[in-house]
Amino acid sequence: MPGMDATQVVVAGTGNVYAAPEGTALPVDIVTPLASPWVDMGYVSEDGVTFTISRESEDINAWQSMEPVRVVSTSEPKTIGFELLQFEPATVQLALRGGTLTTGPVVKWVPPDPGASDIRALVIDGIDGDEIFRFMFSRVQISGDVEWNLVRTNAIRLPLEFGVLAPTEGDPPWAILTDSEDWGATAVAAAAANGGNGERARATAGK
Repeated sequence: MPGMDATQVVVAGTGNVYAAPEGTALPVDIVTPLASPWVDMGYVSEDGVTFTISRESEDINAWQSMEPVRVVSTSEPKTIGFELLQFEPATVQLALRGGTLTTGPVVKWVPPDPGASDIRALVIDGIDGDEIFRFMFSRVQISGDVEWNLVRTNAIRLPLEFGVLAPTEGDPPWAILTDSEDWGATAVAAAAANGGNGERARATAGK
């Protein structure tokens, strides 16, 4: 119901970012731990995750009117942005569109061919106490530049921005899963594992 309710103010105090190859099935609940090929991307900077949902439109004007007679939506671009703090193979391959890794006495990473694309599935959990909001994207791709610095006073940071692509047939471009009762969830109790957060007993009934 609309109206002032402080319990409906959501603060995502922590969370996790997971990536998987294109075509990986999206989760159907928030209880089952995400297993391979899903990979937890580790620490994200304190700025968290930014979702941007835009709308581009075109006015249709008429001779007889000073105002548009109709507005036509031409596209609805969506982007997801976050900054990864761990510099290791999974994060580098996510940031730089894949590449190959060979191991031995030393490890060698070779970037992908110029112009290569690397489409991924993405899941982002925002956790507020006992409630989880799971944002799921079936197809995303890196857009924009990836820039990092080697400095004495800070960690290597990988700022990433993903554009949301059209889904395969039958899948939505994105969706939200949650156990929040404010959204109509009815689960009484569950045990969940979320990346490095470990198992948490969660009782979600009877706010």
